[in-house]
Amino acid sequence: MSRGSQALAAVAGAVVGAGLLGGAYLTVEPIVTVEHVAAPVASASPTPSAAPSPAPTAITADCVWEDLPEDLRPPVLVDEPEGLPEARAMTAAVWSCVGEGWDVAVHSADGDTWRLGGTAQALYLEAPDGDLLKLFDLRTDVEVVVLEADLDARVAWTARLGGGDGYQVVEVELESGLVVDDWGGDAIPSLQRDEESRMVYSVAPRASFGGEGTLWAGYTYTGAVQSLFVREAGSVFRALGAQKALDSLLAQGSVNGHGEGGDEVWLDESGTVAMFLAQSPVEIDPALSGKKARKAAQDSLWRSDGGTWVVVDLVTDQWRLVDAGLPEGLCRPAPDTYIPGTAEAPGELQALCLNGGEDEDGYDIYLLSLDADGRAKAEERP
Repeated sequence: MSRGSQALAAVAGAVVGAGLLGGAYLTVEPIVTVEHVAAPVASASPTPSAAPSPAPTAITADCVWEDLPEDLRPPVLVDEPEGLPEARAMTAAVWSCVGEGWDVAVHSADGDTWRLGGTAQALYLEAPDGDLLKLFDLRTDVEVVVLEADLDARVAWTARLGGGDGYQVVEVELESGLVVDDWGGDAIPSLQRDEESRMVYSVAPRASFGGEGTLWAGYTYTGAVQSLFVREAGSVFRALGAQKALDSLLAQGSVNGHGEGGDEVWLDESGTVAMFLAQSPVEIDPALSGKKARKAAQDSLWRSDGGTWVVVDLVTDQWRLVDAGLPEGLCRPAPDTYIPGTAEAPGELQALCLNGGEDEDGYDIYLLSLDADGRAKAEERP
């Protein structure tokens, strides 16, 4: 499991669009030069009868790193901050060796655990044999986590975890060190992008996807999935075909299970089907006043006025809209539950729906489906 996969639990619960973490990303120029490497170790003088060693040749286009002799590998860096792992200098020629089995990783000083005020943090290429090649140093005021990398395209996506309410995700060009805040173009759902800064927030790749490429999800502050999009190859992303319909429902005021602008999403385990639920908020009669107005305002915090299902076949990118028969209270997916069926016949979805109770557990469990009115609780089903 990559470090990005291990970090998903940490990044998925951050607040979308909050805690902006802008500013410079790198602290030195990328591609570490070889002027700061260890001096070569003097070798013993050959005996008169020894044949002269052949002169080293340059790294070739068909380079296999594991077969590369030590005298052709870049030297090990010296005078690195204490706590960073031993690493070699990165050179442009090394890219001809990079292929299957290579990875991108972040290492921090202080036992490889980032902490605020830490001394150093850097981005590395990791060779199949465990050798590290340092790409560049990173800022230390935020923890940097690699979410995904495409080494053929020489690009990676990293999350900046600042210990606050939100995390920003940036695209990093691994050769130049250029950091792109406004990446992904129109494929990034509006729920994951700050309108003013154009920065992208609270997104990460999913482990399972039945289509071509990588399925990415956008998350709410509770760690729930609220949007999906696809990385096809390199830095090319595409929106789901249903995204315009979802944007239209959002513009009409759709809310999630907490009564905030957005939606709720169910997925199947293999990443082939997604079901978005856009719920309609209850409108308060402006003619009401006094206790009736206050009661209506309180009820509007947990009740819905129906909604719309957006059913998406993630493999074919086909989708359809279905009116949702829902309980009275706002609903969200029950934890660790999935769509049991297919895009054509999704089956029953487990949901937690608010019941107006005053305690934090003021919800009931329902089984929602496309062909039911949604008004029977799970324990009432035969």
